[in-house]
Amino acid sequence: MVLAIVGVLSALAVPRAAGWLDRLAVRRAADEVASFYQAARLAAIFRSQRVRLELRPDSLRAALEGPADSVFLHWPGPTRHGVSLTASRAIIRIESNGLGFGAANTKLVLRKGMAAESLTTSRLGRLKRWR
Repeated sequence: MVLAIVGVLSALAVPRAAGWLDRLAVRRAADEVASFYQAARLAAIFRSQRVRLELRPDSLRAALEGPADSVFLHWPGPTRHGVSLTASRAIIRIESNGLGFGAANTKLVLRKGMAAESLTTSRLGRLKRWR
């Protein structure tokens, strides 16, 4: 009887725990992408130079654009948390004043299982989170 009760309770708890772990992974990946974006935007402002962001599921890269591009930020992508990333534009440019260049309404969707979060850039260079 005790084993039957434990079995029923665990059958109810496992799917909830899996969904909870998926939401945590998506939130962690979204936090990392948002932090990466803000760090690259601040670098563009402080260095007074245009920055190119390359957002891929396996890596996040930021390079200063000039005669010779130089990568100054390189972070692992959200796939290390098991989260998929889809972007309406894989490359975003940020001007030296912090404004997005050709990045208006770029939508980044992070997803794992049933959990998902969206990040959207504005033409002013801001990043909006949708949960």
